Amino acid sequence: MLVEHAKKVKRSSIREQVYHQIQEWIISGVLKPGDRLKDQDLAELLGASRTPIREALLRLEEEGMIQSKANSWTQVAPVDINQAHRLYPIIWTLEKLAVSFAKENIETVHIKELEAINEELDRALQQGDALGAQHHDARFHQVIIHLSENEELIHVLDGLKKKLRRYEITYFNGISGAEQSVEEHKKIILSLKEKNFEAAADQIEANWQESFQRRLSNMESESRN
Repeated sequence: MLVEHAKKVKRSSIREQVYHQIQEWIISGVLKPGDRLKDQDLAELLGASRTPIREALLRLEEEGMIQSKANSWTQVAPVDINQAHRLYPIIWTLEKLAVSFAKENIETVHIKELEAINEELDRALQQGDALGAQHHDARFHQVIIHLSENEELIHVLDGLKKKLRRYEITYFNGISGAEQSVEEHKKIILSLKEKNFEAAADQIEANWQESFQRRLSNMESESRN
């Protein structure tokens, strides 16, 4: 239940805290598509007035995370497959670019970090922990992105991936073939070890493309059953 996840927000920057808390509930799946959102209930849970709650809901509606009908209801929006179609090619293109910036900064310690994160991803998948798997997968890619030391690129990718996080969690939630991401990461790591950065960039692109295709195939299979 939502109340189990609620913490009273602090008075400083209350508008931002309210916004980020509701956003996190939606992204992580605590609030699911179709769940109704009432500003009074959220205000009581977060220990805030209704004004910052309403402002947060407006921002989240602009981002496509919630939807509303005037004077009627507000609810969590469904995960939009069309948005995934739009965003995936942008993300894999920018991550390839990140490798070209990061290649001068990648050291042995970073390779070991990637290997450790990939092992955590593997464990999460074996335990059926979709939220944990998504978290470790994002951490894996983030290591390389941050090593690009390109603040603009980091910022853009962070914003794009927030929009896809709900979709990514559903990918790791029992999707057939999700474990292939671990093997694809191993190929990326090997190429980075060998300083074959062109191959690593291509493998990062392939990792995104293959994971997207696996999700689409699973959705088609579900629709036939």
